Amino acid sequence: MSNKSFAVTLQDLRDGRVNAELSKVFGELIDSVKATGKGGEVTLKLKVKPTGRGQDVDKIFIADAITVTMPKPDRGEDVFWLTEDGELSRNHPRQGNLELRDASQPAPINFKEAK
Repeated sequence: MSNKSFAVTLQDLRDGRVNAELSKVFGELIDSVKATGKGGEVTLKLKVKPTGRGQDVDKIFIADAITVTMPKPDRGEDVFWLTEDGELSRNHPRQGNLELRDASQPAPINFKEAK
């Protein structure tokens, strides 16, 4: 059995590119979890196999696969009314429109001083 720690092997995989990619996606996942308040997942899969056949294995291949499941933000929803024709409307079909206008008063132009 190897005495080399897994962390050291992880740093050596593909000349450090696996560790760098994991660090990047893990940081993105943390940011996304903070932004959405929902959980996510990072999975590292290592496939280990001998380079040849037989009992005398002196060399192996290690292949990696990294998958990330980012949390999905809430998308929200909209309300629509159904008209008598079965069409969708943003406005209630049986409620009339209010004619709105600007009701603000203009500021007086000339002020008089009380004596």
